[in-house]
Amino acid sequence: MRTALRMGLLYLLALLLLFALGHRNQMEKARLARLEAQLEALSQREEALLKEGWEAAKPHRVLDWAKERGFVPMSQGRWAP
Repeated sequence: MRTALRMGLLYLLALLLLFALGHRNQMEKARLARLEAQLEALSQREEALLKEGWEAAKPHRVLDWAKERGFVPMSQGRWAP
């Protein structure tokens, strides 16, 4: 009789351990999915910022920015009367 109770207790302990490990794996999988989504959003934001930087550094954009602030290009300022 004691052997049956001991085996039953070990069986319940094994089931509890299995349940705990399964729950932990599910939580890790959900956390990993959230982190991957966050990483994807950050990579898209980084790409957008890089494109914006490239657009802002194009020569005609820089020239327009300088003219708005009153700067004169050297090629025009050097020969201006």
